[in-house]
Amino acid sequence: MQRRLFIIIGVLLAIFAVAGLLYVVLQQRSATPTTPAEETAQQAEPTAIPMKEVIVARQPIPRGGEFTAESLGRTEYPESSIPPNAIVNEAETIGKIANSEIVQGQVIVYDLLRDKTGGGGEAAFDIPAGHVMVAFPINKQTSVAYAIQSGDVVDVLTTFSIVDLDPEFQTILPNKFSFLLQDTQTNAAGEASSTFTLSPAIDKGRLNIENELFPGFEFPREDQRPRRVAQLTVQRAKVIKVGTFLEEDQAATQAPVPEGQPTPTPTRPDIVSLAVTPQDALVLLWARQSKAYMELALRAAGDEQADHSTEAVTLQYMLTRFNIAVPPKLEFGIDKSEDSAVAAPVSAPQPTNQQ
Repeated sequence: MQRRLFIIIGVLLAIFAVAGLLYVVLQQRSATPTTPAEETAQQAEPTAIPMKEVIVARQPIPRGGEFTAESLGRTEYPESSIPPNAIVNEAETIGKIANSEIVQGQVIVYDLLRDKTGGGGEAAFDIPAGHVMVAFPINKQTSVAYAIQSGDVVDVLTTFSIVDLDPEFQTILPNKFSFLLQDTQTNAAGEASSTFTLSPAIDKGRLNIENELFPGFEFPREDQRPRRVAQLTVQRAKVIKVGTFLEEDQAATQAPVPEGQPTPTPTRPDIVSLAVTPQDALVLLWARQSKAYMELALRAAGDEQADHSTEAVTLQYMLTRFNIAVPPKLEFGIDKSEDSAVAAPVSAPQPTNQQ
């Protein structure tokens, strides 16, 4: 019994001895100083990078494309990588257009924004989608007395002069006409030979047999009178600019007027830029090269999108609509000499020189 007790006491003493030895070893390790390499390793623990939300493009946006809520999104970027002029509010972009092409994921900055219309700059941004810009010559009459300004909407009034053409020659009638003359001669042997020549060219007339004794041909005494027709052609053309795009640069380089000298009269613009559909651009080109007369009609504010339907105006239209009676041919007329004498104003007596 005593022997078993001694064994138990010995085991407990051994356990306590091992525990004391481990305690001493751990205390010695904690008291040992760390090397610089060990300190650097302890300090190299990862730290949090400051992040900030910015506006980015969810999809590619072409140059001139409009910013919409669907094309924009938010994402977090490291603050150190964000451009200083980055946009953080979508409301500042909605409704504006891209000043240059934008790729997917690109951070939206103020330099990429542009208003839809106005403000000068590149003319291409002022042209509505689906339209092209063309130049249109103007003067005081065709520009509505220079009332047209940038941003207005105008229609184009066009007048054509129609003439009759020869279908084959494509020339204005009447044609020239020559008679084929035959000259027959007989030689000494009694053989006949013929030669043919053309008479001098004359206008092609028409046979007149009202006088049965002396039928003949009658010819026009003047050139063919064109038949004029007027119609409203191109509609809803937007005025991009009145005058040339170089006028501002020319004004900046113009020499100042010396003091005391009268200011020169400004030069009136002679051209405007219109935004029209591609088909209407061809209409204007054809009419100008065909030398048709054109002038602009200014639309009222609020009536820019109306589609006007008009009827072509000819001489017959004028006579019918306004109930104009064609004067009958009479056997008498007005004595112009007497009429001129009555209507002539009485001239005032001229002052005489006195010595």
